[in-house]
Amino acid sequence: MDLTFAHYRNRFCMFRTYYALAVGKVRPDGFNMKVIELPDPPSREQEEALIRGDVQVANLYLPNFLQRKLAGAPIIGLCTEWKSTMKGNGMFVRKDGPVKEPADLQGRTIGSHQGPHAIHRYLLRHQFGVDDSKLCWVSHPQEQLLTALKRGEVDGAVLLDQFFFRGEQDGEARCLYTDGEIWQTLRGFPEIIKHMVAAREDLLRDHLGIKDKLLQAFRASFAWSEAHLQEIADEFIKRYPGDKEALLASARYPRIEFTFTEAEQKLADAEMDMMVEVGWIPRKAPVASLFAG
Repeated sequence: MDLTFAHYRNRFCMFRTYYALAVGKVRPDGFNMKVIELPDPPSREQEEALIRGDVQVANLYLPNFLQRKLAGAPIIGLCTEWKSTMKGNGMFVRKDGPVKEPADLQGRTIGSHQGPHAIHRYLLRHQFGVDDSKLCWVSHPQEQLLTALKRGEVDGAVLLDQFFFRGEQDGEARCLYTDGEIWQTLRGFPEIIKHMVAAREDLLRDHLGIKDKLLQAFRASFAWSEAHLQEIADEFIKRYPGDKEALLASARYPRIEFTFTEAEQKLADAEMDMMVEVGWIPRKAPVASLFAG
């Protein structure tokens, strides 16, 4: 059996996780897997490819997965992919700019790679008293956000992965807060589920045992990457402009396990509360109904 798995483009944490599967250093048990990259949000192409059946498995941004699943898409969650910790995703501003505190963002323009950002809207509202209806959100690819901030095109920018590291190292920018720090303050969780792995429902229905084989392959690929990060970073830079130091540092920000533990289910339920409040999803549903058992 041949399967195609899709992950987001120009995201080193994802590139390195699936590299061994992409180049054949790790081979799944009982099937062949092709690994492709599709555009990052705000594009919905990755979700659409999975729903159409162009790919059978994909990593998806959890809020987007929930939107599509609750709307009836024939997809189902397998596990979390990676979870944000205290670093790796944060709100950046210009050091010499008008924004000194998070509350100063009200009425200003914020850039992210996906336009209005459900998680940061919630954090700004609850921790800093910002009326998010008075925020102007604009979309830029992650690789363009820091430049847009420094040029004054946006007043704040949500940077993540290797771009977070670049922001920390840039003398013209500073981090106002990280989402992990504020989420823990508000809800008590040390992590946020950002990405998860989803499959088509018919794949699991027609191929018993495929879930466990997929998870085994993903874990093996990630384990291989842990021992070959330097090599993978070199290959990434051949494809995308990048700073190797930033890539290697960013690889340590998220926690990647390919699990869906009881603790993760409670975390996902809390995140659904947040998404309902900001209008990202219309309603909650039992977490267990959204993921394969």
